[in-house]
Amino acid sequence: MKKYQILLASLLTATAAFAQTESIGEAPNRILVTNANGNYKGFVIDHLDAINFARVDGEVLAKVEVNEVATDSLRLTVKRTPDCQYYKLAVISQTIANQMPNDLSAISYINSMPSSMVPVLYEDFDNGLLSGITLQADSDYAIMTVGFDNYGVEAGVFRCDFSTPAPVIVGNPQVEAEVVDTRLDSFTISFTPNDDVQSYWCVAGEKGVMQSQYEMFGPMFGFANFNQMIQQWGIERKGPTDNTWKDMAPNTEFEVFIAMTDANGNFAPYKVVEVSTLSLGGPGEAYVEIDLSSYELQDWDDEMLPTQCIQFDPNDQSSCYRFGVYDAATYDENPEEYKAYLCSDPSMPTVNWFFYDPIEAEYQINPSTECVAIAAAKNINGEWGKVNEFRFTTPDECEGYESASAPAFKGVVPRISPKKAEFIQNGVIPKLPTPKMVELK
Repeated sequence: MKKYQILLASLLTATAAFAQTESIGEAPNRILVTNANGNYKGFVIDHLDAINFARVDGEVLAKVEVNEVATDSLRLTVKRTPDCQYYKLAVISQTIANQMPNDLSAISYINSMPSSMVPVLYEDFDNGLLSGITLQADSDYAIMTVGFDNYGVEAGVFRCDFSTPAPVIVGNPQVEAEVVDTRLDSFTISFTPNDDVQSYWCVAGEKGVMQSQYEMFGPMFGFANFNQMIQQWGIERKGPTDNTWKDMAPNTEFEVFIAMTDANGNFAPYKVVEVSTLSLGGPGEAYVEIDLSSYELQDWDDEMLPTQCIQFDPNDQSSCYRFGVYDAATYDENPEEYKAYLCSDPSMPTVNWFFYDPIEAEYQINPSTECVAIAAAKNINGEWGKVNEFRFTTPDECEGYESASAPAFKGVVPRISPKKAEFIQNGVIPKLPTPKMVELK
């Protein structure tokens, strides 16, 4: 190892020259050391004596092997590299570990954990016992270590993945599921558990998205396995019952996941049932008519403000459609970008991304404002129709509105009526909130 020292006087000379170059006016009096993640640690220059640079040539790691796994303990072999003086050790779910793109993210997360959960260790272990932990059965975890060098610097991260054993299941818990009704925006499934099922949960989502939802929401909710996620989002049932899912998208394939427990409350393997809503629209040209309706004061968070109501009416070939309203100056900066965003699919299920029935939308727009409303629909084959570009200017006055004393609103503020979709509803996997199209640049 090598260490180099730069005297503070030299540093002050350099920072003073930097200040003159940048026309700051006075020399800096703080030093900010910023890492690759953009986080920094600051120091008052007057409190420093010197800045030292050092070099460590070898790896600084505490390498782990998992030899034996139980839900309350682990048998580990840990061997430090020669330049690793001590290390922190943490056990976390793989859903969380997979969200850490680099060592700095892992170090930051492990440092944020309670010290009682992250021991600091100075020894190697050969088949040592790690106890005092609580893990879920049949789940995926990771052991992560942060190695420290001779200078006490967090220098290396090591990860070892493992899975806990599945529990011993009492009997053969099974839930039979039968689709008994499908409609444009709903479906009904009949559930019949056998005598070995203590409880079961069912949750529906668009086909093929459950894994990505697990990866996205697993760290937020602390899921260690799929059954936990089904239980968290699902509807609990005991005994035979029917369940109807409402407000579902037409023309869509869904999967209903069923988690079930045995007499001891242990999860058996989950089950998946596929179902589709009925088709809407036709193979022809899909199109959305746009018309203005009332322009009047309405209540916006206890303030009476000018509100333009706009009707969007898809034709009979439309399976789904989208719309947006923008002030004309913003829209005209790049209309093709707005149209491309309009005629797009979400990467994940998203609240109010698509609409299916005619709707009247409310927009808070001040008088004498030139705007553009756009709308487009897809037909039953998933083909986008022509974008309807509808330009209008709000009236010069709105009865009862005193513009001189009113708050200033920039752009166009939307409000969808008559109902607002929920971000999370019981029995349905969560949807992302809709991005604000008024902020698109």
